[in-house]
Amino acid sequence: MFVLPDPALAGDLIESEDELFEAYDGRGRSVRACGEPGQVTLALVSEEPHDQDVREHVERYYSVFAARHPTRIPPQQTDLAAFIRAVAEDWVEE
Repeated sequence: MFVLPDPALAGDLIESEDELFEAYDGRGRSVRACGEPGQVTLALVSEEPHDQDVREHVERYYSVFAARHPTRIPPQQTDLAAFIRAVAEDWVEE
């Protein structure tokens, strides 16, 4: 799981469209990778936030991550944008 603080970083981190399986913006809306290799950008797929999907992905990530860091729990914010920000800020150097 990666949280990009700036969508402009997509081109630096994603080589081609098929490298990105599933992604959401900071408001939980679905995005996809598009563009030529080396010039990938993110495009909005849906205006509707996918609250449950985002939370389930984060929960799965934390369940694996918690095996190495048992004190870590997913953020508990009810507002989806605040939840996503909290996930981005919950960084542990390994």
